Amino acid sequence: MLNKIVEALSGRSDLTGWTVRQLGSRGAQVYAVPGRVESERLVNVERYKIDVLRQTSDPNGKEAVGSGDATLLPGEDIDTVIEKAVLTAGLVANPVHTLPAPASLPDVLLVDADLQKDPSVVTRDMMERIRAAASKHRDIQLTAAECFGEIQTTHLVNSRGIDAEQESAQLQVEFVLHSQRGQGEVETFTEMGRRRVSDLDLEHAIEQRARHTLDLFEATAPPSWQGPVVLRNGVLAMFMAGDKLVGGVLQTLGSAASKYAKTSPWEIGKSVFRGDVKGDPLTVWANRCMPFGTASNRFDDEGLPARRVALIRENELVAFAANQRYADYLALPATGAFGGVELLPGQTVSSVLLEEPYVEIIQFSWFNPDLITGDFATEIRLGYLVQNGVRKPFRGGQLVGNYLDALADVRWSIETGFFGSYLGPHTARFNDLTIVGQDQ
Repeated sequence: MLNKIVEALSGRSDLTGWTVRQLGSRGAQVYAVPGRVESERLVNVERYKIDVLRQTSDPNGKEAVGSGDATLLPGEDIDTVIEKAVLTAGLVANPVHTLPAPASLPDVLLVDADLQKDPSVVTRDMMERIRAAASKHRDIQLTAAECFGEIQTTHLVNSRGIDAEQESAQLQVEFVLHSQRGQGEVETFTEMGRRRVSDLDLEHAIEQRARHTLDLFEATAPPSWQGPVVLRNGVLAMFMAGDKLVGGVLQTLGSAASKYAKTSPWEIGKSVFRGDVKGDPLTVWANRCMPFGTASNRFDDEGLPARRVALIRENELVAFAANQRYADYLALPATGAFGGVELLPGQTVSSVLLEEPYVEIIQFSWFNPDLITGDFATEIRLGYLVQNGVRKPFRGGQLVGNYLDALADVRWSIETGFFGSYLGPHTARFNDLTIVGQDQ
């Protein structure tokens, strides 16, 4: 079917460019409820994504280009779907831009070999490991769990001659732990995504979350706090790499699209911060070559090769992440999609960063800073006030601050970790953040 779509697009004289992606996925899903595996199912999906460009004119009669897209399922009429995309493109008038040309593609590790061989066996084994680990805790009940494992394939062809293929793995785990003491009940929800089973460390995750679940029985009202706040591991990865659907502040302000729209104040060669830097210098890569990174690939949705782009070097912006369109507009190199966030290791051992007193945040309800200003006021699902040798759990309250100001006053651990979309220091001590507690 891909060849027929390419033939149909090539025969359109009204198009200045086009891209088609054949997207396939095969995998398995396992669901568990208390005491048993509830269901298992196999997944096999195929679809085609079409993007077209056609020449149009802006309101002043100047040459422009319109873009349209459509999704095609096997068996659908190709010409009808293409026509819808072309009609949409005719209503759009953007400045003229091009599509990527063929280029050498890197080899990036993206596939779990065991998952590739048999997704059913891998997902079933993951579920059994989760259930076995949870059963070791008498006071904890695994009330729900889901394990998804897929092998995804992409075949991309465009009008400039790109013809590229890639295969990747996607693993997703979710589970809920519950406990009850008398009339009191608590529960925790955990979700993790990786490309390789060994990166999930399921037994450790269950052990840690079981402890967090039981600590909720002792959780107090949130303290009012101004001072050091520690983020570690997964919650630090969320802080740095952002939400998997909308990204984060670094991706937004570091994108050529934001620069073109004049929503990013960043300038190449200048500091990304609006004031003095009191903490460690910031060095960041936008990395699509990260082995088994959840945002890694050989090529992105346009066909641009994966790169490890130096974004920020010692607080100064080095480059913007640019797709082909905005690279053309701003005369920048086309680096492609942002990818994962990689940070340079710090200079301090993590034990020093845990000098008391401090507050450690384990989980946010949802860390969603304003992607332009960086301001945030986000609810805390679980945290600990650590002082005088006591680690006291609390829930609720809000962490309040500004993302860039926080990064300008932080110390990073020399020890690093890999967390799917983030590679870098596994511990960060933000020296001056605010928690709005119950008494405020």
